[in-house]
Amino acid sequence: MLNNNELKVFCKLGGSLLLFLLTITGGLYAQTSLHDGDIIFQKLPCGGLCDAIIATTPCKPGLAFNHCGIIYFDKGAPFVLEAIGKAVQQTSLADFEKRDTERVIYVGRIDWGHVPWGDPSCMAKALIQARHYLGTPYDDAFLPGDSALYCSELVWESFRDRTSKPIFSLQPMTFRSPESHQTFPAWLAYYNELHRPVPEGVPGINPCAIANAPFITMMMLLKDAQKSTAPPKKD
Repeated sequence: MLNNNELKVFCKLGGSLLLFLLTITGGLYAQTSLHDGDIIFQKLPCGGLCDAIIATTPCKPGLAFNHCGIIYFDKGAPFVLEAIGKAVQQTSLADFEKRDTERVIYVGRIDWGHVPWGDPSCMAKALIQARHYLGTPYDDAFLPGDSALYCSELVWESFRDRTSKPIFSLQPMTFRSPESHQTFPAWLAYYNELHRPVPEGVPGINPCAIANAPFITMMMLLKDAQKSTAPPKKD
C-alpha cells in the first residue's frame, strides 16, 4: 500500500510536465512520460461478470484487471484505443480514468529487447493496426479470430513481431471457479443469453495474460496525471 507522499506523482521538469511512475518490478520509482503504445489496464466495476473475469484470469500478486487498451497520442493529447461497448473506439484518457474509483491506474510497457523477433519499429505498426480496427464490432463471445474484437484481443491482434506473429500468446480459457471448479453462474447466464456454449478450454487472451508477459514492465500512476499532455515517445 502506498502512502500519501508516494502518491504525489507529477512535477514540472525542463519545461515538460512529466509523470512519476512506480515500477512494480523491483519496487523502483521511474520518472518518465507516458508513451505511445503503452498498454493501460483497468478494473471495471460491472458486477458479477467482471468479478468472474478477475477470478478466472489471475494476475501477478496484488494486481487484478478486467479491461485494457492502448495509449495513443493525438495532437499531443493522450487517448486510449480500446474495444468496449459496441465497437473499438478512441477514448480520452480522462474519460477512461473516470470509469472506476481507484486512485491509480496501471500501465504496461513493452521491452522490445526481450520480445523474440521483436524490434522497436514494431510499435509504430502496432499503433497503425490498432487504429485500423476503429469501428470494429465488440466481440461479445470473447473468441479470437472472428470479425469482432474484445479488449485484450485488440491488443493481441495489434502487437506483432517482425514476422507478423502476435507477441502475446493465446492460452486455454477457463470460466470455472478456482475453488469449486464449477462454471461461474455469471458466465453460464451470459452465454445462455448469447445462445452459445461456454467456450471452456478454447484458446483466448485476457488483460492479466498480457500484464503477466515476461517482456512487460508494469507501472502505476496517479489518475490526476491525465492533466498532462506529455508528448508521445518515438522509439
